[in-house]
Amino acid sequence: MSLWNDNAVQYPRLLAEINITIDFTEEQLNALCLSMDLTLEEIHELFNRANDEWEELLDKTVSP
Repeated sequence: MSLWNDNAVQYPRLLAEINITIDFTEEQLNALCLSMDLTLEEIHELFNRANDEWEELLDKTVSP
C-alpha cells in the first residue's frame, strides 16, 4: 500500500498541517468544541497527538 492510501499516515498528516497552517478564530474553535462535544483543551490535545504521530511517521519514512 502506498503512503498516500494509508489513512494511518494521511489523517495525522492532515490534522498536523491544518493545525500549523490555519489560525482558527475563537468562534471556529468554539464551534468545533460543540460539534465534537469536547473541551478546548481536548481539541488542542487531539491536534498535538496528531502532530506527534505525524512527526514519528516522518522520522520513520524520511531518510537523513
